[in-house]
Amino acid sequence: MARKEEIEILISEDGFIKFHIKGIKGPKCLDLAKVVGKPLGELKDVNLTSEYYEKEIIKEKAKQKIK
Repeated sequence: MARKEEIEILISEDGFIKFHIKGIKGPKCLDLAKVVGKPLGELKDVNLTSEYYEKEIIKEKAKQKIK
């Protein structure tokens, strides 16, 4: 089953934009935050969740040579 990845974007009445990235672990989350935030202006505050500190597990299929 594929994991669910989502970005929640909240805009307050005074124009402050806040977004929460879910389902992406490690530095990729921060990279995505920079990409999403760039057109919106300067990132002023970054709060890292426990998900940021988790390691992403990448599954690779083993290749075997048959002789």
